[in-house]
Parts: sequence; C-alpha cells; structure tokens
Amino acid sequence: MKPGPGIAFTLLTFSVVVHARNVLQPATKSTKQKPWFCHDLDCPLYDLLNKTDAYEVRKYQSGRWVSTHADGLAYEQGVAVGFQRLFKYISGNNEGKKKVDMTSPVTVQTTPGQGPACKSDFLVSFFLPFKYQEKPPKPADSSIFFTDVPEITMYVAQHGGMIGNDKIIAAKIAELVSELKDDGESFEGSLVFTANYDPPFRLQHRHNEIWIAAARENVMHTIA
Repeated sequence: MKPGPGIAFTLLTFSVVVHARNVLQPATKSTKQKPWFCHDLDCPLYDLLNKTDAYEVRKYQSGRWVSTHADGLAYEQGVAVGFQRLFKYISGNNEGKKKVDMTSPVTVQTTPGQGPACKSDFLVSFFLPFKYQEKPPKPADSSIFFTDVPEITMYVAQHGGMIGNDKIIAAKIAELVSELKDDGESFEGSLVFTANYDPPFRLQHRHNEIWIAAARENVMHTIA
C-alpha cells in the first residue's frame, strides 16, 4: 500500500518553537555501544526496543544539532548546498574559528514545492559532537542555527547503496509506511527523516536509513 502524497515525500516535518538555550537536555556520552555504521564518528545514541525483518524500533536520547535551509529542484541539489554550508561551519566559519569534528548521520527534511517546476525546501542537519552539545561555537553565517531534538521513538528502515534520487527516497518511505500499516503500528506520517551515514568516497558497506516517528511523540525543535 502506498501512502498519500503528504506522507510519501514529507521528510522530517517538525513543529518549530523558539526558546532559550538548554531547554532540552543535550546528548551526553554514555555506556551505550556505538553502532558500527557510525564508524569513528560521534552519532546520536539510542536503545533498541524492538526489531522486525523490515525495521527497528529505536528510542533516541535528546540531542543538539546544527541546521540550515537550502532550496533546489531535486534532493541532491538542495542537500549539496546545505551540506557545504554546514561543512564550512564545522571547518571554522564560526565564532572563534573553531574546528568541529564531523559526525553522522546527516539528516534531511524536505518540504515539497507547490508544483513539479517549483523548488523544494531542504532542512539539512549535522549532529553536534558530544564535546559541543552544551556550548557549540556560534555560526558566522546567519542562515545556520542550532536545533534541539527531544528523546524520541523512531521506526527505522535500513538500506545500503547511494541515496539521493527523489524517486528512490519516496519509494523507501512508502515501503516503511506499508510495513508499519501491515503491523498495525501507529506513526506520525509527517515526521520522517532521511539519515545518511557515509561520505561519497565510501563505495562499499554504505549505510542509509529512513526514520519515521512513533505516534503521539511530543516532537519539537528548539532554535537556539
């Protein structure tokens, strides 16, 4: 069963509320074992609650991310702009010109354009390293901001290969939605992530994910 258009291509649509810093508890290092697909990078940690052949149910701890909006006619185009902007931030385009380690995954929210020839909006985010969860360096670029994500339960489908084609992403979302419906799971069809873990030069053992929030999650991004 395929989802309607509002589900098939709405990636990570969050209710955004402005608050002061430190409203939510920043992520901290813990005794949890880091997943293999994070390799040597910091990444958000979670508890595995359940698992099927098609997806996992994960409870993520709260954490702080650095984000930016970019637009484009296609996923790859918009994400490339957003990624480069964030990469400049972690490379020193910030207050104090501090180097911030790369993390994984890179998550993306897509707000589709009004028509086939209209640009979509892409919200691209990097997880902040544990070292900078509480006090990250202030961006020099005003289009970059911090977002806080609370503890949240996600349904996660994993797949390999390269991700970036709009049709492939929509199909992967549709597959996960179909599995959840078949299993009678309740979920928020508008709260969907793409999560990309690997740099372009890694050709083997690539890892990508689709995340969909469990129903009744109190999801809020806080702009710091």
